[in-house]
Amino acid sequence: MTDVGINLDAIPPDTLVAWNGQITPIGELIITRVAKDLTAICKQADDPQAAIDALREIIPEQMRKIVNQRPVDELSPLRTALTGLAGSQCLVRRPDRDPLTGDRLFVLPDTDDTFADRLPCTRQHSHDGDHRDALARAWQQTERSV
Repeated sequence: MTDVGINLDAIPPDTLVAWNGQITPIGELIITRVAKDLTAICKQADDPQAAIDALREIIPEQMRKIVNQRPVDELSPLRTALTGLAGSQCLVRRPDRDPLTGDRLFVLPDTDDTFADRLPCTRQHSHDGDHRDALARAWQQTERSV
């Protein structure tokens, strides 16, 4: 995609860069623009190789922060809509599952034995005690980090 002079500061923070595992068209423009900006900064540095080496450390660190940024307790618009459809069910998922989709974290594929673990908690919202899915299987609540 071509650069169309995107003002990154004017883009709303909830703009979808990726959706359903695919980069959106605006996401491609944003990523292209950021890559060009980083390239220009490295070229202007007194030691371009040192700047590139610093990026090799900073980018993976920032990617980890982005991945870990999604708070489990934060209600997304989709979760709010699902909660409205499901009534007052908890809808929390097991700790090793994506809170929204139920997919296994850490890119582990589901097997026949683990596929049912994607089910959300069906107990009443704000319950005390362990979570329980539609198959009446329980799992313990995770400790909240302080």
